[in-house]
Amino acid sequence: MNASEFKKLTNKTFATNIRQLGWKGSGFHFYKIDPNHIVNIFGLQGSWMGGDICCETAIHFDFISDLGYSVVSPEKITYASCVIRQRLSPKGEGDFHWTFKDKEEDNLKSVNQIWDAFKTHGLRFYSDFESFPKPFDSIKPADIEKSRNYRILDKYYVMNHIELVWLLKEINIFIGRKPTAKEFADLGLKMALAHADAMAGRFKGKKAQAEVEQYRDIYKKKFNI
Repeated sequence: MNASEFKKLTNKTFATNIRQLGWKGSGFHFYKIDPNHIVNIFGLQGSWMGGDICCETAIHFDFISDLGYSVVSPEKITYASCVIRQRLSPKGEGDFHWTFKDKEEDNLKSVNQIWDAFKTHGLRFYSDFESFPKPFDSIKPADIEKSRNYRILDKYYVMNHIELVWLLKEINIFIGRKPTAKEFADLGLKMALAHADAMAGRFKGKKAQAEVEQYRDIYKKKFNI
């Protein structure tokens, strides 16, 4: 069985189950837009080497663009374009891949395992953000600046802290706290320019340097208030 065939199996059981909880979507992409501006996203992804699949829980917000900075409708946001996301695992933490089997009934067992993990651990992830703007309104610029391993709610690590700072800037603008948003903007620009300087020191050639300058320009615009 391959990823395309496995996707068809998710529509037999998983899609039906998740829609009963108010979600929309099919195949490998599902979403639920809450009235508190949170867009809950669940995605399945076949590995690039083939033979297995992983799952991601993620959240986005209905008042900002995706990480590609495109203005797209919330239902089209995928987990890959979310700052805050968590790999789904039967144990609730760690990386995990469901391996494709030869028999359909064995793969259906995997689909059911994904559903059980979603109910047990995935829904817990989404519930942590159902009281927006909490927990984001309690995060301060100093919290990010002093920790390379900062975790939201002491649980969720964000790989790209520059994008996290941008997200916190946007959230604070949205909830009417412009002075705090400006603090995040200043911090984010400092972090982005420092990263650009590091890239400039490693990369050689006119093309590479032009890309570094483009990076600087992008983040100067993103952190402009």
